[in-house]
Amino acid sequence: MTFHATEASRLPVQEAKALVWDFWKDWQGPASSPAGLPDPAMLAPAVAFHGPAPLGLVTGRDQVLQKIYAPIAEAFPVSRRTPHLFLGGRFEGNVWVATTGYVIGAMAGSWLGIPAGAGERRLRFGEFYRIVDGRIVEIRCLFDILGLAAQAGYELLPPFEGRAEPPPGPALGNGVVVGEQDPEETRYTLQLVEDMLGGCNRLEGSDLASMGMAAYWREDMVWHGPWGVGSSYGFREFQEFAQGPSVASFPNRRGGFHRARFADGLTAAFTGWPSLRGDFTGAPFRGIAPTGGPIGQNIMDFYVRRGEKLHENWILIDLIDFAAQCGVDLLAPLRRARLARS
Repeated sequence: MTFHATEASRLPVQEAKALVWDFWKDWQGPASSPAGLPDPAMLAPAVAFHGPAPLGLVTGRDQVLQKIYAPIAEAFPVSRRTPHLFLGGRFEGNVWVATTGYVIGAMAGSWLGIPAGAGERRLRFGEFYRIVDGRIVEIRCLFDILGLAAQAGYELLPPFEGRAEPPPGPALGNGVVVGEQDPEETRYTLQLVEDMLGGCNRLEGSDLASMGMAAYWREDMVWHGPWGVGSSYGFREFQEFAQGPSVASFPNRRGGFHRARFADGLTAAFTGWPSLRGDFTGAPFRGIAPTGGPIGQNIMDFYVRRGEKLHENWILIDLIDFAAQCGVDLLAPLRRARLARS
């Protein structure tokens, strides 16, 4: 995909989108190719990478390349990055670019204890990049590590009601936003997302109706959660399989604690570290018993609007970190299996 050097492309957000796209240009395309490290020149020397557990915080350009991206390239030596959404915007004076999709390819080496195996595997990712003076200074990243482990035969959470198949991209193929968008469409989308978040924070006890979600979502909405939660098709499934269990477990939960939140045309995205906070005083969540104390969930949300309402939503949650807050080590079975193989 080419970013043309028009007047629009010289705007800061457009420049930032072009930079992040080029950051991955050698690992992004329609055909499989040998994986390589992204361009180090586009990273600030003191870049900070905030990743999911067990990766955590990694600082410094060389450390980020060698500790984060090199092991993925080694595990997926012939692969491609397929972004489903790609957008840019501003939040609190900062320029951000966000993207979500898959690294797709044969897994020839282990990664985070997940063993290699035959056949195609998909590593789902979500990423937010903050750009300053033409370089990436901050990366927020979530990988669906539990989903990749499940593809290798290790289901580290109990069965769930949502649909387990890998989430597709937008139904209309309109999630990769390259050019400058109509500012009115952008403002409408962002306001709709923020109004929806305000509705979530009107939650009273466990009464889903108190949030008024029907005002913001199409009846045929699609919600794609991480593995362990799954996808929901239609508003009823969304409330039954996604929102309902969360509300039941964290009845005083509140969201909107965001590091970045912006829209770009019909698309929008936000992330928080944590994005959702509450007390784990309700029902067990994904097989984990309530602690009675506070928890936070690092979350990424990506949206596509259709007409006047939200239509599609892709969500990544650091469930490994959440479990660790509850005293549960979800990756322990992988370590035991690795010891058994050695």
